[in-house]
Amino acid sequence: MLLPLKQLNFNKPNMEPFSINLNQMEERGGRYKRYLLTLGIIFIVISVISFLLLHKKEGTSLWVFLPIVIYILLFIYFAYVGYKTKTFINGDDHALEYQFGFFKKVPEKIIWQTLSKVKLGPTYITFTKRTGKKKTIQIGWLPYAKVKDIKSKVQEICNEKGIEVAVAEYTKA
Repeated sequence: MLLPLKQLNFNKPNMEPFSINLNQMEERGGRYKRYLLTLGIIFIVISVISFLLLHKKEGTSLWVFLPIVIYILLFIYFAYVGYKTKTFINGDDHALEYQFGFFKKVPEKIIWQTLSKVKLGPTYITFTKRTGKKKTIQIGWLPYAKVKDIKSKVQEICNEKGIEVAVAEYTKA
């Protein structure tokens, strides 16, 4: 398929796409599984002890098991969802795509052509669109090395695209 001449850019080569995997579980999968197993055992022991204490009182029936079972099932569900969650930041010539969080199934995209300014803060990146709307990505929960990597890649792309970049410096009061 041939592209119209307007869409072809002969002056600048296409930038190299990047992908940063933010899943910490892949790096420490065994540790995470042991952590979940330990928490599960602690919850079961606490549940058994609380049942034994409540069972000795008069008038207690099997309804005590219902909250314990619900609690354990919710723990297992959130442990599984947390383990399987894919978190990443991808960037290419067209857009920045990222996915954070447990329940987000569709990654969010920020298209470079719609941006007028990018502000790189100590723990965040704020994208200002030409319409004036702002979108802030909080990245303070990531390891410092990944924060530096993400910010340097975004700054590199913005410089290539001619998007204004403001770097916020952290100062002590």
